[in-house]
Amino acid sequence: MKKKFLKIFLTLLISFIAFSFWMSPRLGGLLNFGKDSISQEVSKLAFDSLATKDFGLVYRDISKSEDLTQLRTEFELDSLVKECKTDFEKITKIQSWVQTRWKHNGDNIPEKSDAVFILREAMKGKQFRCVEYSSVAKQCLSSLGFKVRSLGLMTKDISEVKSGGGHVVNEVYLHDIKKWVFIDPQFDVITTYKNIPLNAVELQNCIAKNLNFEILNPNKTITKEEYKNWIGPYLYYFSTTIKGENIGIWDRIVGNRKQLTLFPKGAEQPKYFQNLIRINNSYYTNSTQDFYPKIVE
Repeated sequence: MKKKFLKIFLTLLISFIAFSFWMSPRLGGLLNFGKDSISQEVSKLAFDSLATKDFGLVYRDISKSEDLTQLRTEFELDSLVKECKTDFEKITKIQSWVQTRWKHNGDNIPEKSDAVFILREAMKGKQFRCVEYSSVAKQCLSSLGFKVRSLGLMTKDISEVKSGGGHVVNEVYLHDIKKWVFIDPQFDVITTYKNIPLNAVELQNCIAKNLNFEILNPNKTITKEEYKNWIGPYLYYFSTTIKGENIGIWDRIVGNRKQLTLFPKGAEQPKYFQNLIRINNSYYTNSTQDFYPKIVE
């Protein structure tokens, strides 16, 4: 009987260890291997232009929710945008305001992800990551009725690097021009080409083909050339959640709360995020139409 229990125990232990390495080759950072820095390569990427499948991306008006109503009231967001004449001016104003709330700290993760908590902590001197810039800007804009989605950007070598392979920004849908607009709250950057705001894929195309795009950067945090060189390598894989939910470690382990990842034709689907966690909850597409579906007005 003891041998039987020992055999079962060893089988379970080996299975657990094997699963742990399958999910996280570096065991959550306990093992230190992989590339020390990201590739700076910026490639010309090709995508399909026809829709292949409806992945059910959901974008609702959630401005009346209790938490967003509190955010809008406590931080007087209506007053911030009252002089703005267009939606584009509003998103510019909100992003610039968010960018000034704290200084970037890539290692500090807040206890809660709601914007009210993060902004209160920032008033105490706390500093947070690009994730929080994106999250707070998203919630502020959502409280004003905008349809906003977080956008995860990953380098070509995301599965090999030890750190620094990802960045988080937002895209905001503007009904008057019927398109998604890329915004980077960490740097207070919006990009345009021939006076038309760009989405993330369009920005990548401009950088790869050396087209003369412009950046709007009211807080003057970075020059155009600096931003072009910095953001370029991250514009390889693009991901967004299906229902706009926050995705935690458990969701990635069980494959819950799906995201959609746009990847270039001819590229491999990314297996890991910095060898820390297997990307186990994503649908994949090469189609920009799948990734940027038409929005019901």
